Amino acid sequence: MEINITKVKILGLEYKISCPPEESDQVKDAAKFFDKKLKDIKKDSKLDEGKAAIITGLNITNDYLKNLSSSNKATAEKSGLKKLALEIEKHLESLSKIDN
Repeated sequence: MEINITKVKILGLEYKISCPPEESDQVKDAAKFFDKKLKDIKKDSKLDEGKAAIITGLNITNDYLKNLSSSNKATAEKSGLKKLALEIEKHLESLSKIDN
């Protein structure tokens, strides 16, 4: 697997990230997203960069876990609806056999 170096800037500092070439754009997008969130946290507080980075990381992780939980819940609900639909079909089939 080929590895390349992707350069990103966070709070004006350049970082070199090692990743597969096909993930370079994703890494850049992630860095831009993190940089924006980090700047928002720093703007609204007097935290030093290290503490602001921790808070930013926790906020992003919290949002991710909420979305993951919502996604899992939606998948479970769809599965439940499919089971319900199958049960209804079975009951309708048994009712149609009784009518015949």
